[in-house]
Amino acid sequence: MESFFSSQTISVISLALLVVGFSKFIIYYKAFNVPIVDYIDPSEIITLFADNIATASVIVLILAVPYVGLILPYNLSGIDIGLSFFQRSSMHFSLLLPLIALGFIFLLVFLLILWRRPKVERFELVRYIWAWPVITMLVPMLTLESSAYSGIQSLQQYIIILSLIVSFTTLILLATWNEIQKVKAGYFSNVEVEFENATLKSNATEFYIGKTKSYLFFYSTQNQTSIAYSTGKLKSITYTPQ
Repeated sequence: MESFFSSQTISVISLALLVVGFSKFIIYYKAFNVPIVDYIDPSEIITLFADNIATASVIVLILAVPYVGLILPYNLSGIDIGLSFFQRSSMHFSLLLPLIALGFIFLLVFLLILWRRPKVERFELVRYIWAWPVITMLVPMLTLESSAYSGIQSLQQYIIILSLIVSFTTLILLATWNEIQKVKAGYFSNVEVEFENATLKSNATEFYIGKTKSYLFFYSTQNQTSIAYSTGKLKSITYTPQ
């Protein structure tokens, strides 16, 4: 495990985290027709993506255990490319059974936690159901098959890194889609923003969608446009539970 997380691999993963975090931010605001790059300072980039980086880092560490403990040694031992695709797939599946079972347990726990919440949208449940087979079966199977065809031991570590990046990218993109759907469904419909000389209130057709250091944004469902307000005279933002 220690040899896997060298300074080089950490640099590659960190760069990927920043790129994915920046992409998430752009995709979210693009859904509300906000050219967000025009409203942020370079100094905000790290802080704006802190939640993404922290979440993805935890995911990488969790996934790294089965990848480095199961998949990497299996790849380094050599996979017989002379076997048929179905024979290799059967071997891959047998190897991944512990990961699949553990992922299924985590899936059930997440669904039970979400189900007990007072307000759960169906797309939130679907997000985790989609993520489970992708993260625990599809990506690892592709990793093993790619390793079989590459046949170069020095590349095995980078195939693992790429697979980890694909896994947390999938989760972050699903989280972005989830946030977009929640906001459009009225998650911020009770937000009240108070300036020194005016007050803005969210409603079903025009609502708050987010803020940066210098601007906050409201989206109108009627004309599908967003308005940016300077935070220079902002006094407070009140989030009232629905």
